[in-house]
Amino acid sequence: MRRTPRAAAMVVGVLVGLTGLFAAGSPASATAGNYNFDCVKAADARYTHTFNGPKGTASIEVKDGKVLCEEQKFALVSYTAPSARFATPQFVLDTAFGTFEKGQGGKLDFTVEVPQCFTQVDFVFGDQIIDPLTDTSDRYNDRKVGSKGAPGSRSTALPGQPQEAFYNGGSGTCKAEPAVEALPDCEGNVNLKLINRSTSSEKFTITADGGFTKTETLAVSQVPVTVTVPAANAKNIVVTSRGKELYRGEWTKPEDCKVPAAGTVTSTCDGISFTVKNPQDGADVSVTFTPGTGEARTVTAAPGETKSIVFPGTEGLIVTVTGDVPALNGAHKWTAPENCGGGEEPSTPASPSPSVSTPAEPTPSASTPAESPSASVSTTPVAGNDEEEPQLPLTGSAAAGVAGGAFLLLVAGAVLFIVARRRKVNFTA
Repeated sequence: MRRTPRAAAMVVGVLVGLTGLFAAGSPASATAGNYNFDCVKAADARYTHTFNGPKGTASIEVKDGKVLCEEQKFALVSYTAPSARFATPQFVLDTAFGTFEKGQGGKLDFTVEVPQCFTQVDFVFGDQIIDPLTDTSDRYNDRKVGSKGAPGSRSTALPGQPQEAFYNGGSGTCKAEPAVEALPDCEGNVNLKLINRSTSSEKFTITADGGFTKTETLAVSQVPVTVTVPAANAKNIVVTSRGKELYRGEWTKPEDCKVPAAGTVTSTCDGISFTVKNPQDGADVSVTFTPGTGEARTVTAAPGETKSIVFPGTEGLIVTVTGDVPALNGAHKWTAPENCGGGEEPSTPASPSPSVSTPAEPTPSASTPAESPSASVSTTPVAGNDEEEPQLPLTGSAAAGVAGGAFLLLVAGAVLFIVARRRKVNFTA
């Protein structure tokens, strides 16, 4: 009985010893963030890459499925250049960045815009971009992916890809020609027409009063874009592109602003009428009126003229208006006013009196005065009504009630008569 605890203690001791040996013999593994795994330092990591300078694309992948113990950044950058060979100055057109985070491996992809002119494209270790590239500025040198020295030498091009990830080429001199046309309207708004005549995309930034801000990016040869600055913000308008001011101004009234023609629509008992009033300083206006049935009619009003047109009112009449008077444009339905009754209203409430079919007892007319001798009153008994209007005689259930009452009275009289006679006999001596 006492051997069992000793045996258990021996087993526990053996297990503890084995655990210690296992811990001492296992290789060290790095912990990154919430990860616990084998990783490689950024300086020891190896990569494979792809690169296409003319298309502005690149990718890089950590080899052998490894993950990094620390982050490693990369960048792809395109420039506008003065020549198809390396020359300065060069100015950044577009950039793309990517990072292998701590504990991350896998692949990163990059894409940038390439100008339609002389250019240079570089794929580099790190995210430090040189802008502009000049005779006295820094160079990327071995930071370029696939270069002969570190860190670029840590990456090997995939089959069919260039080992050194940089490109000089293109054709034609690069031009930065963004333009703006300001077009104020008569309502106080300013319409800004943004035009890109450059050999690369252009980003326009617009600011104005009241905190108005808007940006638009136009690609090469893109159709111009119009941005409207509302009247409430149409002061201190500034448009810039790549840090260069392209326009500064505010709303001014155009010389051709005219007072617009006015129009009114009125529904009467006879129909629907339209009026076109053209001010003295206006221009000729033309308006077409098309009813649901019938021919369309056009009215032209010269400056200073007022013209009207009327359509007779018919059930369901709808007139559609198109032309130079926006206030009138659209569909208009004729609706007869409420006071179109077609005659005088009676001075007393219009409650019809019941008519009597017998010719000798005509129904009093509501329009005939009460004292008129022509108004006859029925002599038939009526249920008490102080109204001047005659009532019909009682018939049906009402007459039955009267007859029943009379019969009860008759029976009661007979009973009293018999009782009286008996009492009279009883008192006879």
